Amino acid sequence: MKTLLPPLEYDQYTQEWDRVARAGFRHFNVDTWASGRRYLSLTTLCLTQQEALQLGQVAERFGPLMDQAVSGILADTDWWAALAWPWPAIELARQEPAHPGSRASLFGRFDCLLDTSGSWQVIEYNADTPSGGREVSGLEPALARLHPRLRRLRHGLPSRLTRTIRERIDQYPRPVRCIGVVSTHTWLEDIAQAVWLTSLLRRAGMPAVVGDVNDLGARRGRITLRGQAIDALYRFYPVERLYRRAIFAGLCEAAIDGRLLLLNGLRGFLAQSKACLAWLWSNRSGLNARDCQLIEGHLPPTLLASDPAAQQLVRNGVVKHVNGREGDSVVFGSNLDQRGWEDRLLEGGYVVQQAVASPAVEDVEIDDWRREVRHVQDRYACVGAFSIGGRFGGCYTRLDGPITSARATYAATLCSPA
Repeated sequence: MKTLLPPLEYDQYTQEWDRVARAGFRHFNVDTWASGRRYLSLTTLCLTQQEALQLGQVAERFGPLMDQAVSGILADTDWWAALAWPWPAIELARQEPAHPGSRASLFGRFDCLLDTSGSWQVIEYNADTPSGGREVSGLEPALARLHPRLRRLRHGLPSRLTRTIRERIDQYPRPVRCIGVVSTHTWLEDIAQAVWLTSLLRRAGMPAVVGDVNDLGARRGRITLRGQAIDALYRFYPVERLYRRAIFAGLCEAAIDGRLLLLNGLRGFLAQSKACLAWLWSNRSGLNARDCQLIEGHLPPTLLASDPAAQQLVRNGVVKHVNGREGDSVVFGSNLDQRGWEDRLLEGGYVVQQAVASPAVEDVEIDDWRREVRHVQDRYACVGAFSIGGRFGGCYTRLDGPITSARATYAATLCSPA
């Protein structure tokens, strides 16, 4: 794994950057600038053939394990406190109909780091509102043209995503005449994702309507979006915020009664919880030998903070809240004093995961005021491997410091030729 740096002359860089950004508009990549900085980077991550193959295998094999972890946690009351959920939400998740095959989510992203031995390590799973699909389908092809000797990872993300949703709808016992896709107009990234998915569904022949979370309503036992009755719902709006809204109870009731198909419901949010990774590590000996070997080879030791053995992991570990997003509440144990550790134990809802030693890579930093392009050392590649309907669906790579945050830059993921 290595990064390939773009031209370092400012005018040439910005000319190429503008071309790539414009190409992304067709897939609603309207947020290539974020908070006054360039979220899109022309730096490219290059994987070897073996690295790309192993990453796809890890994503496909871990998908069923996350489904198993969700079922295991919902059936074991001893694990409920680890979720840091209100009890009613846990009970609603228990009653929510699972997807066929006991699948918790249709669409998710495994965030991985490549360790120094060349093995991918799963550090998180994002299945509630997974991002990155627009970048992979809209920005990556334009970036790939800068490196004609490299090849793209063949994934067909848009078609695979719509095919998976169609298959799920075909398995639903009631007709689905309209799919609602919901987000909030106040978050550019999330509403862009909602519009992107709606356009994919419509092009695939599935009627869909997009709207703001405030546009959700109920009328005569039907859930509506912008006044139009919907039979299925996909949301790019976090569950923990939706839970506070009056419509939440109506959505859950409609899903449990079979009046609404939740394409990403509470079980998907649970699959995203770091508690599921802790469940897999803690229960690996009870799984079959193949799955146990997979977990021990590609999941860093991950324990609930309340586990007596977790203390031994802290010094060389990472402490995370089970429901944190975008690097929120993530801290290296070496930077955590005893009081900070005890505060987290009192708060509850934390896991400790052994830190992964991943090789540093280079990125570029653009100073538009001074019109300079500079090398940036000591960046780390967090490579998201999509799992769509249980199949590998491409990569979404972000470059950042040791903790991937909202200030990370997006880099295309390509593969060296055979």
